[in-house]
Amino acid sequence: MKVKIEDNLYLESDAYQYILREYSGKTYTDKDGKEREVSRALGYYGTVQQAIESLVQIKLRESTATTLTELKEDVESIRRLIKSKLDF
Repeated sequence: MKVKIEDNLYLESDAYQYILREYSGKTYTDKDGKEREVSRALGYYGTVQQAIESLVQIKLRESTATTLTELKEDVESIRRLIKSKLDF
């Protein structure tokens, strides 16, 4: 699974976990000659719900809120964004 959340941010999975991954837009050629995208894992999770909650925290840390009211609005906005993207 590879679900685009926004811009260069994706929710991916393998046989064991869910991964929040951010792609840089840069590529490199691996030792087998295949072109790969440069990315970094933001976290590894056992469930989709855990990944989503972590995404809320990541986005919240980017907030520029200076009051509790602004912070509450940011939290609600982030949750709406995620809900609209993942339809939970």
